[in-house]
Amino acid sequence: MKTPVASLYLSMFPRRFCNAAILLGCLTTAAMAQETTGTPVADAPVYRVGDRWTVMYGKTAIAETVVSVTAEQTTITESKNGGAPYEAVFDSQGCLTRSGNTTYEPSLGSLSFPMMVGKSWDSHWVVRNSSGSHENDAHVRVEAFERIEVSAGSFDAFKIAMRGISVWTQTGLSQAPWAATYWYAPDVKRVVRSEFSQIHWGGSADFEVSAFSLAP
Repeated sequence: MKTPVASLYLSMFPRRFCNAAILLGCLTTAAMAQETTGTPVADAPVYRVGDRWTVMYGKTAIAETVVSVTAEQTTITESKNGGAPYEAVFDSQGCLTRSGNTTYEPSLGSLSFPMMVGKSWDSHWVVRNSSGSHENDAHVRVEAFERIEVSAGSFDAFKIAMRGISVWTQTGLSQAPWAATYWYAPDVKRVVRSEFSQIHWGGSADFEVSAFSLAP
């Protein structure tokens, strides 16, 4: 709304970047409410067929289009630099469950609604594809509601911090900690910027939304 969305998926990046899928996997809703205290609250995802985003990972452009919406899931097509499209699927919370032939079981868990500053949760998922599988655990916290400037414009957004660890049991690599910070803008229905790093490997996979068009 899931990094990109996005995408930052195993099929598109070296394995050390696989967890960055969290960020593009962050599709979300444009609906906002106000609590009696005035604290902003974001409702659960609402998408329409034809919603579009362009996400930039450096010089790599990912074009995303919503093609199907049900009560249980949202399906989008994604294309890297104009290449062959593939499908990505998100659950009712806007969390990634599948990208191409890679699954995230039960989902990335990078979003939780209703969203508000101070909310936190834990997430566990397993990534599976033709190369094998690995497990992930993360703690997520909504830290602030602030203005952020990206290529697509300036937006009010929730700043979310996610800290986790990936565990491989098949390749001899036991544990790899990582950290992500991302901003979800309700008016754009997704994360508009993310910063991701593998702590030990020194890898990163940042992105931001460069353009978007929402269906009426």
